Amino acid sequence: MAQRVMDGVVLVTGASSDIGAGIAARLHARGARIIISGRDRARLESVAAHHLGMSVVVMDVADPESISRAMAEVAAETPHLTTLVNNAGIQRMLDFSAPEPPEPADIASEIATNLTGLISVTAAALPLLRKAPRSRVVNVGSGLGFVPLAKAPVYSATKAAVHSFSVSLRGQLAGSSVQVVEIIPPVVETPLHRDLPSAPPMAMPLERFLDRAMRGLDKGKDEIPIGLGRVSQIGARVAPKRLFSLINRDD
Repeated sequence: MAQRVMDGVVLVTGASSDIGAGIAARLHARGARIIISGRDRARLESVAAHHLGMSVVVMDVADPESISRAMAEVAAETPHLTTLVNNAGIQRMLDFSAPEPPEPADIASEIATNLTGLISVTAAALPLLRKAPRSRVVNVGSGLGFVPLAKAPVYSATKAAVHSFSVSLRGQLAGSSVQVVEIIPPVVETPLHRDLPSAPPMAMPLERFLDRAMRGLDKGKDEIPIGLGRVSQIGARVAPKRLFSLINRDD
């Protein structure tokens, strides 16, 4: 288990609401200097207005030029980062069995936001992270990266790739000052699942999820599986077919 990284200067992507805004608020309350990012300046400023001193940087993680501009702005604002939280993500219900296949643009944007953007933001932030005595990259994965939801095939695939990237990055940065953390959430009560006809069963309340995520970060864990995220992580090894059937059953 790695030594805990102390709260310092934190950049959170996808922080205009829900998990990203929640993590930013929790760290801000403990005295960290927080920079929140997302595509919508008005929504970001609405979050920052409730937290004195929180900064806003507009960044679309699916756009390499936007990442470059935003990270240049961050570098001009602070000499280093202690934490990068890669939280930006979208989830679409894409049916490849339908007569009309999913739109290529929908597929591409989901991959770009959930995976390519996460990798690109990490690469862009590493120079600032290395300038701190100790720092960390925190990737928000998903239990669906271990056992997929068939109705969200691209989302599930990107989260599997986020897990793989996190493991590889941790291996490359082993022995450095940068820790690589993966939070593995269950289904959390957020608008991420707005394409579903009803709220997912057994969804964890956001505040309870944040409590457990923060405890895992405070303990310095490399992987923080929470609730059904932990069930999926274990079940993928011991009973993958059974768990796949349970996750994908029609209630």
